[in-house]
Amino acid sequence: MKPYSDYSAEELAMENLFIRWVRFPEDPSIRTFWENWIIKYPYMKANVEKARELVLAASDWKPDTLSNQEVNSLWGRIRSSIEQIADREPVRPATGFLKRNGISAMLLVFIVAVFILVFVFYGIVK
Repeated sequence: MKPYSDYSAEELAMENLFIRWVRFPEDPSIRTFWENWIIKYPYMKANVEKARELVLAASDWKPDTLSNQEVNSLWGRIRSSIEQIADREPVRPATGFLKRNGISAMLLVFIVAVFILVFVFYGIVK
């Protein structure tokens, strides 16, 4: 691991200890560490400020949420697509990965659709 004094602003912004300092500046031990570190490496001040801005921008990110109407519409389209697939062609035995693991293609599509809905509706960051 290279020393923090060799980090770019982007690398600092990805460092857990740095992120904790920016997000929770009142933590005395972490605050003391970074304040002393900046005194020791004053030439890194510009990188620290840029890294701080990156962390704050990433911390403020909130995913768009869907309205109930949009969620219901999306579920309707998923159901309709599944029904259309079932009406068009009979279910054939799964091959390859799906057959080896005993997972039907319909179940896999459903699981992926649910995951996408949960991800979009609730988002990564609450």
